[in-house]
Amino acid sequence: MKIIEKYILEDVKMPIIFGVSLFTFIFLIEIIVSLMENIIVKGISLIDVMRILSFYLPPILSQTIPMGVFLGVMITFSKFTRTSEATAMSSIGMSLKDILKPIIILASVITLFIFFLQESIIPRSFAKLEEITMKIAYENPVFQLKERILIDEVDEYSLYIDNIDRKTNEAQNVLIFQKDNKDIYPTILLGDKAYWKNVNMVLEDSKFYTFNPDGTLKLEGEFQEKKIPLSSYFQEISIEVKDIEAMSIKDLFKGLKNKEKNEKIPYLVEINRKIAIPLSTVVLAVLGVLLSIGHHRSGKGASFGISLGVIFTYIVFLNVGMVMANKAIVSPYVGVWLPNLLLVGGTLLLYKRKAGGAK
Repeated sequence: MKIIEKYILEDVKMPIIFGVSLFTFIFLIEIIVSLMENIIVKGISLIDVMRILSFYLPPILSQTIPMGVFLGVMITFSKFTRTSEATAMSSIGMSLKDILKPIIILASVITLFIFFLQESIIPRSFAKLEEITMKIAYENPVFQLKERILIDEVDEYSLYIDNIDRKTNEAQNVLIFQKDNKDIYPTILLGDKAYWKNVNMVLEDSKFYTFNPDGTLKLEGEFQEKKIPLSSYFQEISIEVKDIEAMSIKDLFKGLKNKEKNEKIPYLVEINRKIAIPLSTVVLAVLGVLLSIGHHRSGKGASFGISLGVIFTYIVFLNVGMVMANKAIVSPYVGVWLPNLLLVGGTLLLYKRKAGGAK
């Protein structure tokens, strides 16, 4: 590899890292705000929050890496133009094709990395995300239980909690209906206070009431401690992620089998999305060079503004296309690939213009 090509690759490295970090942070803001609420209100540890964020990163990176590459390339080549390095490259006989060569190689390697993320890392990340969500729920049931709402999903129990102390994770004024197929009326358990041990709610110094078939009181009493198992309730906990988004392309193709025509549409849309977005990296990288080179007045601010405009337009077209494809208004191939085709068309036109001007 020529020294000049190594120089370009070395110079573009940090701006790309900056671009990817910036767009990733923007995507993470909503998740961070939600997790901060969980730290403050629901008592989830900071370590668990950091682990959750780490498992959210791979799927976000698969979308933000192409954006970051585009911004990083624009920043680098805008600098080359301002400092006349681009002019120097041309003066030593480098054509536009020669200048683009190391960027295309780098973008191709990054594209392969995104495919690796999608096929190997992202499915594991979603699995780990589910695991840690379950772990938090088991260790801290307050994460799922809500105040003043009757929960009727815990085996033979129905559960009502008047108040939860978020500092101590203790429940106050607990009402429990223990159902039994043999009895018409459930046993009523009343507790002033309850705490959690493993996956059990433990009522302390509480009362119980049982009833005859005619509804009259049969027996009442008090007990020092009563365990209420909640494990079946936590088995229903899941993160708000569509299963299809966690699947690799290979698994999505397997999922297409034995599906009706309408049922295949979401799978086809997701397969095409997982191919189209990584491939856009190469086109965006080339477009970044073409938009930056030759504009002497463009600085980081201008590069950032142009990149945001291009990325925003691409995302809007892609999302609109996916919505229309999922609603069977257009083909999944048209809905997902049209933004890429427009991107390629615009890049080719700009390349012809720049290459012609260089002559």
